[in-house]
This record gives sequence, C-alpha cells and structure tokens, in this order.
Amino acid sequence: MSEKPSVEIPVVKPTMVQVSGDPRGDALIRFETIGDSDLLLVLPMTALVALEAMLAKASQEQAKHQPKQ
Repeated sequence: MSEKPSVEIPVVKPTMVQVSGDPRGDALIRFETIGDSDLLLVLPMTALVALEAMLAKASQEQAKHQPKQ
C-alpha cells in the first residue's frame, strides 16, 4: 500500500462515465458528493482496466456472502 496521504471524499452516486474511442485516451468518471463540488476522476485506459478488474474481483467476493437465489 502506498505511503502517500489519502483524501476521503464521501460519494453520493456516480453520475457520468465517458470513455474515449481512442484506446490511448482517458476515461472520465463523475461522482456526486455531499459537498459543494463533485468529483471528476480522469483515468488513463491502463488505470480503467485495473479498476474494472478490481471491481470484478470485489463483486465475486461479495457474491460469496450473498444467499443463493
């Protein structure tokens, strides 16, 4: 884990995702916050791919704790 300080920003909900058509372009994700400003993440494609993988893994772990349907 990084030794850098972190900033905690409570998020209400995601409001926008925009992915560049250029594979080398950036992805933008906007979140509504409880504060006066919203949060806009600018992710290079490599970071977006890593985020997608992390979310998929988290979803699989969470599914293990949900009742079977």
